[in-house]
Amino acid sequence: MKKMVSITTAAAISALSVAGCFPTVYAEETADYQPETANVLFAESIPDSIPLLDDESADYIFHDSFEGGENGWGGRASETVASSTKAAYQGSGSLYVSGRSDSWNGPIKSLGSEFAAGETYSFSCNVMYETGSADDLFHFTMQYDAGGETHYDKIASATIPKGEWGQLANKEFKIPDGAENISIYAETDTSKVSFYIDEVIAAKAGTEIKGAVPRTLLLGDVNFDGQIDALDVAMARDGLINEFSDKLTKSAADVDKSTEFEINDLVLIQEFALGKTTEFPDNAPELPPEPVSTFEYNSAVSYHAAPNDYLGNCSQKGTVHKETYNSINGNKTLYVYTPYNYDPEKKYNIFYIMHGGGENENTVFGTDVELDNILDHMIMNGDLEPMIVVTPTFNGGNCSAQNFYQEFRANVVPFVEGKYSTYAESTDAAGIEASRMHRAYGGFSMGGVSTWAVMQNCLDMVGYFMPLSGDHWDGNSAQEKAQSIGNAINKAGLTPRDYFIFAATGSDDIAYPNISPQVEAMKPMSQFVYTSDFSQGNFYFLVAPGLTHWWGYVRHYVYDALPYFFHENQ
Repeated sequence: MKKMVSITTAAAISALSVAGCFPTVYAEETADYQPETANVLFAESIPDSIPLLDDESADYIFHDSFEGGENGWGGRASETVASSTKAAYQGSGSLYVSGRSDSWNGPIKSLGSEFAAGETYSFSCNVMYETGSADDLFHFTMQYDAGGETHYDKIASATIPKGEWGQLANKEFKIPDGAENISIYAETDTSKVSFYIDEVIAAKAGTEIKGAVPRTLLLGDVNFDGQIDALDVAMARDGLINEFSDKLTKSAADVDKSTEFEINDLVLIQEFALGKTTEFPDNAPELPPEPVSTFEYNSAVSYHAAPNDYLGNCSQKGTVHKETYNSINGNKTLYVYTPYNYDPEKKYNIFYIMHGGGENENTVFGTDVELDNILDHMIMNGDLEPMIVVTPTFNGGNCSAQNFYQEFRANVVPFVEGKYSTYAESTDAAGIEASRMHRAYGGFSMGGVSTWAVMQNCLDMVGYFMPLSGDHWDGNSAQEKAQSIGNAINKAGLTPRDYFIFAATGSDDIAYPNISPQVEAMKPMSQFVYTSDFSQGNFYFLVAPGLTHWWGYVRHYVYDALPYFFHENQ
């Protein structure tokens, strides 16, 4: 429990001793407040969340706080479940689940002999996620065997805002009669977002377990108690001196919406608390006009091979770096192309391109493809802005083209963009999501399959996609494949201006009979506007007449498509 200090209302609202800048009139106007009748409490150190029941009075069967490890929790499938100190509801630790391939993937724990079928218990779990849609529906679920079948009963469900801790709790949950092999787990309703859990508790029936209540933004309500009073003035005063610990609190204190919390905001909160005003002024800065791309798009790009000299060495040659990193699939190697005169103080767009089946991370920059030569010439001649290009691999461990997105999320992007200069201000989930429109992913053949899988599962990380001679493998029919992409977009809450697809293949390519029907099924869908003019639409399919399934042709698709990326990233 945080230390509590008693002060008077007058003291809480009186002159702020910061460089003598708080108006003395407020001290005079609060003189009528009498200390003996107007005592209030404020936290000397404001708690980040509602405290749990005191340990002495709590009748807990177990209490998993994740301060020292996983506490017996594991994963239900191929997802990664590990203790984390990056976020916590209470204390400094939590459990983080990532790399989820389906909504039912989540952290799971087997219940021991303390729990009996037919008995009732109180359960609580706190959940938080940082990427994806503005809110997400979570379930706290019990899995058990009975009558020769496995059953899944919801203990509690709640819709939780992104970035806020929320509680899933039920103080009267009965374990069904005859239940065996009983476990509890957390899951989402439909999304595959990564999330944290903390302070998972089981107690005797009827126990009221306090948990996280997502905060709702109300200007001036700095302590999120639903009203604006002396407590908010005191907390705002403290925030002005010591700064706030989180963005939502700062937003609540920035009552004039100027984007900065200043002494003027504190004055306004105090005036409101005193009843001198009933509303706050709106000083929100006028947004600049939406930038208009100056790139000269062609609305129906046709195939053009790169000039012959682009295939040879360039006088302004970039550098290909070999990098080794540790991944969820073991030690792996990838290559990073940096452009001529790469400057680590500048920011660069980044393109990840995946090889095909039977190939590896050496293929794209190897002697059979030499995409780096084409990149060098394109950048030197102004066809392409300088950028970073990465060639990873789906080979190794339990990795495949279809599930590489898990390693891409967990290891590849954080490793590469933690070392090379991109638009990612940080390599945590928030930093990667904020820079997604400066990140592209593409690939040939099985690399094209990988591209559709990355789109389905990593829309929060990537804004541009280049599937080359490869179709989506989630679904049997073209309509099912198209719909699985559409469903992923809907779950991510994105608009058609938030993602762009430039697909390509040859008319005689073995992949054409598979990818073409999928494209036709996608064209009429509301998520797509078909044109290569990405200032007007977001989806295009280039078909090269007579060309077959060969990197010698596919490298020219990259030459045609890549200049169309990264112009809509504002």
